[in-house]
Amino acid sequence: MSGGGESVKVAVRVRPFNSREKERGAKLVVEMKGATTKLLCGDGSGEEPKTFTFDYSYWSHDGFTEQPDGILLADPGSSYASQQNVFNDLGQGVLDNAFQGFNCSLFAYGQTGSGKSYSMVGYGNNKGIVPITCDVLFKTIEASDGKTKYEVTFSMLEIYNEQVRDLLQKVNPKGGLQVRQNPKEGLFYVQALKKVAVGSYREIENKIEEGTSNRTVAATQMNATSSRAHTVVTIQFDQISKNDVGQETKKTSVINLVDLAGSERADSTGATGDRLKEGANINKSLSSLGNVISALADLSMGKKKVLVPYRDSVLTKLLQNALGGNSKTIMIAALSPADINHDETLGTLRYADRAKKIKNKAVVNENPVEKLIRELREENERLKSAMTGGGIVAPEGGVNMSPEEKEKMRQQMMEEIKAQLMANQEAMEDFDWDKKHQQQMEDEPTLDHKAINQSRRSKEPHFANLNEDNMLSNVVFHFLGSDETTIGRKDADPQPTIMLSGLSISKQHAIITNSDGEITLRPYSSSCKIKVNGVPLAGARSLEHLDRVMFGSNHLFVFHNPLNPKAAEGTPPVVEWEFAQKELAEARGLMAGGNLTQDQQRTQDQIVELLPMVNEVNAVSEELDKHKGFEIVLLSEEAQEGTNRETKVMVKMKDLLNQNSWLWERGKFINRRYVIQELYQRYIDGDEHVLKMPKEEDPFWEPPEDVLIGTANVFLQSLSYYLDFDDKVAVTDFKGKEEGSLVVCIAPCNQNGQPIGEDDFVDDPNELLGKPYHFKVNIRNGEIHKSRFSHGLKVKYKCYNENEYTWTDEKKETLSPEWNHSRIVSIPSTTEDVLSYFENSSVKFSVYGRQIDTAPDSKLTKLTTKELRQMENMQDSGRKARIGSSAVDADGQDEVGQIKGELLLLKRKFERLEKKERRLQEICKQWEQKPAEEQQFEPFYRSVSAVAFSTGAKLKTRVHMLNKFLHTGEAVNGAKVVQTNGDQKAQGGSKACAIM
Repeated sequence: MSGGGESVKVAVRVRPFNSREKERGAKLVVEMKGATTKLLCGDGSGEEPKTFTFDYSYWSHDGFTEQPDGILLADPGSSYASQQNVFNDLGQGVLDNAFQGFNCSLFAYGQTGSGKSYSMVGYGNNKGIVPITCDVLFKTIEASDGKTKYEVTFSMLEIYNEQVRDLLQKVNPKGGLQVRQNPKEGLFYVQALKKVAVGSYREIENKIEEGTSNRTVAATQMNATSSRAHTVVTIQFDQISKNDVGQETKKTSVINLVDLAGSERADSTGATGDRLKEGANINKSLSSLGNVISALADLSMGKKKVLVPYRDSVLTKLLQNALGGNSKTIMIAALSPADINHDETLGTLRYADRAKKIKNKAVVNENPVEKLIRELREENERLKSAMTGGGIVAPEGGVNMSPEEKEKMRQQMMEEIKAQLMANQEAMEDFDWDKKHQQQMEDEPTLDHKAINQSRRSKEPHFANLNEDNMLSNVVFHFLGSDETTIGRKDADPQPTIMLSGLSISKQHAIITNSDGEITLRPYSSSCKIKVNGVPLAGARSLEHLDRVMFGSNHLFVFHNPLNPKAAEGTPPVVEWEFAQKELAEARGLMAGGNLTQDQQRTQDQIVELLPMVNEVNAVSEELDKHKGFEIVLLSEEAQEGTNRETKVMVKMKDLLNQNSWLWERGKFINRRYVIQELYQRYIDGDEHVLKMPKEEDPFWEPPEDVLIGTANVFLQSLSYYLDFDDKVAVTDFKGKEEGSLVVCIAPCNQNGQPIGEDDFVDDPNELLGKPYHFKVNIRNGEIHKSRFSHGLKVKYKCYNENEYTWTDEKKETLSPEWNHSRIVSIPSTTEDVLSYFENSSVKFSVYGRQIDTAPDSKLTKLTTKELRQMENMQDSGRKARIGSSAVDADGQDEVGQIKGELLLLKRKFERLEKKERRLQEICKQWEQKPAEEQQFEPFYRSVSAVAFSTGAKLKTRVHMLNKFLHTGEAVNGAKVVQTNGDQKAQGGSKACAIM
């Protein structure tokens, strides 16, 4: 391949900022000039920009104006690349090649939301490459001289989780369509894929709309995320004419237009730390495509003995001809302009840079028609003879096969022959295109569904779907009748008017009444999940124009009422998926208002992203009765270990039978969700193994592990004055709930661990500078509230500049462990940094408990997962989570018990603080009663500070010292008294009292 061929053409295109990037104040990190694209460093480190050169670099970020008809056009003097500009360079090239008889492929690559679908399909009147190509194709045909006969065949499929779905069929076989290999040509094809003869652009447009609608419905029913699916539109374009000797020839071009799934980084949505990471096909096709591109690039550069792994995924099988084969191929890589997507954009640019090294050898596909027909007939005869005449034998090397294995092999070979016969028969029918087209027109009259829907939408109340992919929003419409409309599953009796399927949809789910344009919605029963504008619906409710309605866990719609088009105050003129998801989060108290920090904005983005996923896996858990519950958890920086300064969004899985729990990183949860989706799809397809699978394969099972019960923080200000800290401190979990206590003492000592004398106290921490400092950490004992952690309790911590954690011994069979752990921490020389550490930092003690698979209460095992979750929600029905708090219940239930626990904790803390406050107020009063000449503020203020941050024996000594000093003016045990100006003393004293 290194000696010739034509390189794959590669274009990159950068889109405008989206609303989320604008909200977050994103910075522009992409520059384009001519064919050159530069990616700037997004973190302000001054790193040199990375430069790439492609065949085309399209600037579509700014410099445009929206016309009255919605079309975006470049401003005068702007370098803005419009949809038409992109088509002129790429789409027109595809068409020109097709008319010459070459196979053509164009595929779009990039992260979710980077603009792939906009370039390929378009939005509104800004049509993308696919529709413009189809439109120009038929305009060119209509303008031809009539000497050539043109035949166009259209198909549309989707690849999700390695399954192929025919988007022109409402119902697909379980497990998807089979991908087989043509033994004659060696290429792969999809068996039984519907190929439609189309005679006009309007017919293709209707088929694209039909396929998009089927894709949306299937995605909702299967819980499939559209951004994880590849969409392939294939147009077979035949030109039949007579050559110079009067022989009829057929020139065939296959045009593949591929919108690839989102190319998110593995570490952001991957399976880090997941035991089932090999089980998820999240990015299998894309990673396989990357391996194919790398191998082909190596071949094109002259490397020998390179195996191109086409067989590793369904996508690469079907794109074998487009990549490294008989095809003229174009790749368009879509880029985000924002610094927050810098790494994903860099990955896309590197991917595209590899692709441009590939060289293909495209040839014109032209053959005499008679020869093609004759070869097909001859092959069919051979295949039929093999089937009927005993031509199927066990393959070579089958001597040692059992009779059962040989029979199974024969059956497989029989299936292959039947499939090839079917494929040949379809090819034969293609030669009678006119008859096929006529038959389709009779069976499926070409209706302008778009115009019909548009007419009905302007007159009738209806629901329009919302999807995270804007291209799939406003695709499915459900019109409401003049009287009563019912919503439910198709297996209900009587059948509902609107049939939905998927998670949490009941047989009879909802009833809608229409009384002179007044639309009322009510759930069929209290167990039917419906939310209106994010709030659970308990009874009947009148719907207003543009209300957002969610049925079950997946079906999200906007209600439109042209009979009364007045929306509620605050409703945007156009409702999109992101608005509805934010509203769901706001209804649960998860969204912070006002000016958000970057950390808060990022946290909100992740909550909006994860919330529907968590709802989904909870619904699957209920349907498969897995006894697991999921909730979003926010770990504040205080609740985390290490030096992470950001709030971390995680998902907690809880065993509802024995209360064991696990905290999953976002990436691990997203990976596990895909495995759960695959499991649920197998369940829907009737796979009985799903409910009997071993726990090691079950995505809802995790082995028990040590779990973080909570943390206790001990502040170190007392060490600055050579005072100890000795107290019982609360152990709180990430929700702020008290889970127990630790008795901890941190006390200055000498290098041998002996306590220092009372006279070593210092008034000024600077006296410690340059001297060695030793202190002893002593964890004496503790109390833990939850009995399930009695299997093993231990504590870890680390102090100043330590890289490794120190662990206590593990104490078993007790909730009142006595560790008596003692350790000396030595600092060779006290520096300003050490004093700052004492003043501003704390030692975080993390308490861990061992979980085991304990036998659950026998009463609980009789309850379903749904009943267990309802029971938990009732117990916890008082807590409201919000940004800055620490846990988010995916179903938005409150937790009264949690608030009560927090209230008790606050009361205890308040009582302790009250005692300390009374003591300090007494000291201040004594200070004020002394004559001005006896008031010495500096030692007074430092001593009061030490009192505020100290407890235990040393505190009692210091209080005694301070009291005697305040009453007599005499220093105790050699403590120094610093004389200061009387006015300053008085002023300082009043300030101190005000502070107290």
